[in-house]
Amino acid sequence: MPAPSSTSSPRPTRRDRHRQATIEEIKAFARRQLAEQGPSALSLRAIAREMGMASSGLYRYFASADDLISALCVDAYDAVADALTTARDAQPPDDPARRWWAIGHAYRRWSLDDRPGFTLIFGTPLPGYQARDQVTGPAASRLTAVALDVYAAAVHAGAADPDRTQVPPTMRVGDLMRDLLDRAPAHHPPRLAAVVLTAWASLLGYLTAEIFGSLPRLIDDTDRLYRAHLRTVMLGMGFHLTDIQAAEAQH
Repeated sequence: MPAPSSTSSPRPTRRDRHRQATIEEIKAFARRQLAEQGPSALSLRAIAREMGMASSGLYRYFASADDLISALCVDAYDAVADALTTARDAQPPDDPARRWWAIGHAYRRWSLDDRPGFTLIFGTPLPGYQARDQVTGPAASRLTAVALDVYAAAVHAGAADPDRTQVPPTMRVGDLMRDLLDRAPAHHPPRLAAVVLTAWASLLGYLTAEIFGSLPRLIDDTDRLYRAHLRTVMLGMGFHLTDIQAAEAQH
């Protein structure tokens, strides 16, 4: 009788493990460069020198600085999506307002803790750099899906009403958002995606002012102001005020 076939993936070879370890080391040096000197200082040659290898050897792992930036962007998208997922899952599944409140704060916490990562995916990593959708798209869709799923659950439960928002029912999404929605495991109407996009853009604007701008010098309590901003955003998404207040009280 033939042995049952195994569906598990083959174990990586020693060579594969060595290659992956080298890739992670390259990315670690790149992140340090970004943190210490900013995106414009990123240099494959400098990384190769720090690693004690020829620059030609490093190009076997990343053909260009753009390829390295794209890999770092994927890591950053995955990191923030993981942070939001953890925050969401720590809240009761039957309380979408608490879940949205939690992911809103997790978004800010990640942004403040990983400013180089925030700059990579929400700033300008390198002059002329343009992320390729096929590379960063799957990771970006994870981030979009967390926020959209929480809001869709709120609408389904009656905790949020799109009709109380300023987003028209006939709103259509563009090619990139349509691609992200197609990647998502659940189907969501374009209007819900548009509501989430306006909310996320508002939070992103706050965080950009806090991280890149002068907000910390304009207000002495940015934590308190962010809570007020998040309440305002949730009201604009059609959440009930009493649910928002209850979510804040539990946070």
